[in-house]
Amino acid sequence: MTYSELKLDVHDSVATLTFNRPDSMNALGGALRDEFADAVAELCGRAGQDISAVVLTGAGRAFCAGGDLRALQEMSAKGPDAMRARMQESHVTLERWLDLPVPTVAAVNGAAAGAGFSLAIANDFVFAASGARFIMSFGRIGLVPDWGAMYILPRLVGLQRAKEIVLTARDVGAEEARELGLVLEIIDGDRLLGHAQVFAAKFATASPTAIGVAKRVMGSAFETERTAVLAAEAEAQAEANVSDYHREAVKRFLAKEPALFHWQ
Repeated sequence: MTYSELKLDVHDSVATLTFNRPDSMNALGGALRDEFADAVAELCGRAGQDISAVVLTGAGRAFCAGGDLRALQEMSAKGPDAMRARMQESHVTLERWLDLPVPTVAAVNGAAAGAGFSLAIANDFVFAASGARFIMSFGRIGLVPDWGAMYILPRLVGLQRAKEIVLTARDVGAEEARELGLVLEIIDGDRLLGHAQVFAAKFATASPTAIGVAKRVMGSAFETERTAVLAAEAEAQAEANVSDYHREAVKRFLAKEPALFHWQ
């Protein structure tokens, strides 16, 4: 599929998805939102086939500045049903992204504001440039966080800190974001994307079954009671245990042959 406001490149089984509206700091205007939805649908079909991990980043000086203000202004004039429908469409895309059975990695190269903040923390791993900023800027224009932020943020930083970040709409710098657990590692800006891609590429030899089911179970762990999580864990292990990958990996281990997957 051809895109005009984002780029999708696949190299050595790592897909790099780039928001490509640098002149508007990659604001999520209508075309970019639609193309992102299409790209996520494409990734769903290819994940675990020719794609073993996905990197999400932004072109230019921002990761994503959030919603397009002119579009939001037009939406407000249409009444609440229009925004409700728009958010429901966005949530379909978000859930597909969260349910991707491969690791997702954000390379936050600059400002991640509003929906950009939400989309950054919707990844399994977040790397950030030292100058990156995370802003739940919704409160500055009288809105509430969307794209799943009110679900994801409290799970990452705790309820009280999440409320403080949301209700103050203040800037969170890269170092503070790392201390809070929003960012895994801070990388020099010129090395950021390459570092994220190398990190993602290390999953190429991992078991797609094991990664997929592990993500699925952990993704529901916070809202599922313990017995149900343990039951899901048992089902996941049963699925992984009969995979060809597991059988070959054990065979190699017992024969003292090189491992299929070894993190270095």
